[in-house]
Amino acid sequence: AAVAEESDDAKVIGLASFQQGNDWNIQVADGVKAKAAELGWEVIQTNAETSSDAQLTALEGFLSQGVDGVVIPGGMAPALEPIIKEFKEAGIPVTTVDLTSLNAVTNIFPDNYMSTELLAVYAVNKMNAVPGIYTHLSIPDSGWKTVDIRDKVADLVFEIEGWELTGWLDTGLADAVNHSMTATRSALLANPDVNLIYTSWGMPAVGAAKAIRDAEMQDSVFILCTDADRIVLAEMMEEDSPIAGVIGQRPLDMGEMAVDFLAKSFAGDQDIPKIAFAPFYFVTKHPELLPPGVAALSPEEAWGKLYPDVEFGELN
Repeated sequence: AAVAEESDDAKVIGLASFQQGNDWNIQVADGVKAKAAELGWEVIQTNAETSSDAQLTALEGFLSQGVDGVVIPGGMAPALEPIIKEFKEAGIPVTTVDLTSLNAVTNIFPDNYMSTELLAVYAVNKMNAVPGIYTHLSIPDSGWKTVDIRDKVADLVFEIEGWELTGWLDTGLADAVNHSMTATRSALLANPDVNLIYTSWGMPAVGAAKAIRDAEMQDSVFILCTDADRIVLAEMMEEDSPIAGVIGQRPLDMGEMAVDFLAKSFAGDQDIPKIAFAPFYFVTKHPELLPPGVAALSPEEAWGKLYPDVEFGELN
């Protein structure tokens, strides 16, 4: 605060979080706040608790307050585009994380195309190139582009490789672990020959793992997902865990990048990319199943990289 008071360049940033219910959302916000503090900026954060209406209300509040810039991590992009356009027209730059907006300064993602392809190739290798049977857990028709990419790329690769899709299951957002556990139990009963549960984000993998363990199918069914939340890594560390491969996003880095790009915008930089890819980790106990040159971390190594200040195994 003292630094902000002394600086003529101190900014007030609105941080409109879609939710704070998992590590990804918490860490993106932490990254925003850490980088802003380094610059002597103030951050005003809101939590929409997975409500698009609440997120829109928060953004309208930021617009009326006249904040200097805005970061939007997650949410339903089509619903947010009109308000982001209003910010642009008001000369207030917006950066997004895991969204795509034509009116934002930039939109920050992990490379969902590459990372999803790696998950699918991992599955093909795990099955020794024999076409498998899989069930797909996601958030259908959410308008969340980063999830849409993971869904479509995975299904495309599996189609090319001759895999059979049993169907899509809706994970929900508010209680994804329990929804996914119930949905996976039903899917396993209906399709006992399933080899893979593919989930486009992290929390459903925890529910799916519970259902697979309850059915004692750990030796025949495995899980792949994006998002290395602590609860996902903790499950993955279990000796009999069905979670085989995880794309570990680096949300702290993504939050810091969002503020960096706001700073570039404030400085008049005209060469900011519309889409900026953030680094990621591939987490697995079997790196030999990945293509040559792909770096991988064990669940324990990933914990140390992603949660360096949290005691090993401690959950939120």
